[in-house]
Amino acid sequence: MGDKKAESVYSLLSKIVNLKFYSELKDSGIEFERIYRMTNLSTGKENYLIVVNNVEIRFVTQRDFIHHFSNFLTHNIVVLNKRYNELTSIVINDYTDDVALEMKYKEIDCFRFKQTELLGKLNQYWKNLSDN
Repeated sequence: MGDKKAESVYSLLSKIVNLKFYSELKDSGIEFERIYRMTNLSTGKENYLIVVNNVEIRFVTQRDFIHHFSNFLTHNIVVLNKRYNELTSIVINDYTDDVALEMKYKEIDCFRFKQTELLGKLNQYWKNLSDN
């Protein structure tokens, strides 16, 4: 998440949901792409849409965001685990680029670790919100 556009989307999200978790996003494979504020013209009620890794997450409150982003992370971790297992079970032969393969599964392993760590923090934050 190194580009300026992703950082500005994160900054806007932080202001909306009052959460700061930028350090957990570094090297996590999570990219905040766009954020929108939408207003229901009939009721005047505002809601938000954020695009993360080509997935749309809609939310109204901080609790909504935590819930939906946690679901996104949970699903993403399952996908990463599957891909990691596929990569580590590839049979190496003369035609396999084992260096590129090793780099890819190490990258995925890093993403899994960072996203699992972030999910744990969000779950703890959710628990704290529920306790209050």
